[in-house]
Formats: sequence, structure tokens, C-alpha cells
Amino acid sequence: MDKLFIIFLIITPIAMFFSGFLMARQLRPLENATFVSKLFIQRRLLLSIITGLFISIFFTLLYSATSGFTLSKIIAFIVLFVLASGSEYFGMKFGWGNSPSVDTTNESITTSSNQISMDNNFPENLTVENSLSSVKITITSKKRWVLFAMEAFQWLIMGSCALPILSLVAIAALQNYLPQNLHFLVWLLVGGLVLYLLYIKFMEALEYIFDKEIIEIDNLAVKIEKYGSKFSSKKEYPAENIKKITGMFSFGGTSTVLKRSPFLNSNMPVFMMWHNRGLKRYRSFGRAVDLADAQRILEMVYAKFPQYKD
Repeated sequence: MDKLFIIFLIITPIAMFFSGFLMARQLRPLENATFVSKLFIQRRLLLSIITGLFISIFFTLLYSATSGFTLSKIIAFIVLFVLASGSEYFGMKFGWGNSPSVDTTNESITTSSNQISMDNNFPENLTVENSLSSVKITITSKKRWVLFAMEAFQWLIMGSCALPILSLVAIAALQNYLPQNLHFLVWLLVGGLVLYLLYIKFMEALEYIFDKEIIEIDNLAVKIEKYGSKFSSKKEYPAENIKKITGMFSFGGTSTVLKRSPFLNSNMPVFMMWHNRGLKRYRSFGRAVDLADAQRILEMVYAKFPQYKD
């Protein structure tokens, strides 16, 4: 068990740094949202301390479950807490970066000119075909190998460390409530859940190396196709199962939406499709799209297919 905790001391800071970096990098485009901005700038240290404390308590309880607490384990807890919190903090710091300066002297003029230009054309990475029967959106974004490597590293940590330990704890607890001849059901249930979580995490990692996304919306269905790095994914969602299509984020002020956001450098989706059926009631899509462009596309979809509005 001592060797296992040493492994935690090595792996946890690396995983926490990558986790903080990815989280801040993904939420960086939402700097205009007050809550997100305060959380990752003013409350960054507090957030990293809370996260590091939770992780340290969890691993220390597992480490001390069999032999109880000793002075060496308390010291190990303190060391793990400092490493986890510090790694999370610096990961968020580097992931968030410096906030760009905004020239407020000519804000009204800039906003008006941006609005006019956005009404005339889309960026080079975005093509929108508004035909009589459908709205087709083609998004091309660069591959993000560094972010893919970070996400893949987290996937390896989950598959080799975190999920196996949590699975054994869950299995040991659940087996107490079932007779001996039904213990295999617990293994099947927990094992299936672990495989599902690993599959979801793996698909999230693959999203970073998909460089083209094609979305076609019509009266009958919404089709989403992704291509990149020899991987392809095609899914079709019938219109009868779709409750509505919305933006993934909403802002209070119109001027905030009209300002160009750095979503082109992000891998975060901007659209949300809500389902009437199934276990997962939503589906996000539309990566590397500017928030203002996403709003314009939604207006096109609503005008042509009002059933997707709400």
C-alpha cells in the first residue's frame, strides 16, 4: 500500500495539472460570463484548494482503510494536498492565460462595424448553406494534438487507477446486499458502467483530432458527421425525437454576444440539441464556432424550421 500511495503522489499532480489546464482552456471563451470569470481569476486559488483537499482526503481514506491513521500518513496527506492543489492552480493559470485588453473608447463603433460584417459573411473555417429544404453547416478546425494528449493521459489514469479502485470499493459495498449466487451481477453492472465511462472519455479525446464537422438540419432530421485523422462518425437524429435546438451558452447583454469570442481556438461546442427520448437528453455539437456566428445560424434554423425553437 505504501508503494501505491507513492504512485498517487507522482500521478496525481500531473493529472491535476492537465485537468486544470483543460478546464480553464475550455472555459476561457466564456470570460465575459461573470461567474466563470470570477471562478477562474478571482477564486482560482480557492477552487484549486477545494479540489486538492477533496482528492487528498479521498486517497488518504483509501490508503488508511486497512491499517488506520499514523503520523506518516498524515504527513503524506499534507504533501498530497499541497501537490494536488498547486498543480491544479498552475494548470488553471496557464490554461486561462492573460485576458486580452479591450479598447472601450471606440466600443460602440466597433460593435456596429462587427455587426454589419457578420451579417454579410462567415469566417473562413465556417460554411453555411441555407437552401430551401435544409441548413447545412460545415466547420473546419485545426487538430489539437496537445489537448488530445492531455485528454488521453487522463483516460489512462482513469482506466488504470481511479476507476478500478472505485469499482472495487463499489463492488465490495454492493455485494453485501445480494446473495452469493448473484454477486456476478454486481461485477457485470459495475464493469459495464466503467467501460461506458471509458468509452465516453475516449470519444471526448478523439474530438480534439476531428478537423471537420458537417451538420445538416431539415424538417425530417438532424445529421451530424465528423471527419479527421482516419476517424469518422455519422449520426442521424429524427426530428420527432428532438425537443429543441438551442445555444449551449446564453448571455444577458446583446453587445456581449456580438463581440468576437475566442471560440475558434477552443474545442467547446456551441449548440445543444435536446431529446424527448433516451437516457441522454441532450447532444452538443458545433465546435470552433464563434458565439456571434452561432447565434446567426440559430436564427436561420428557427426561421426555416420553427419546430426546433422550443
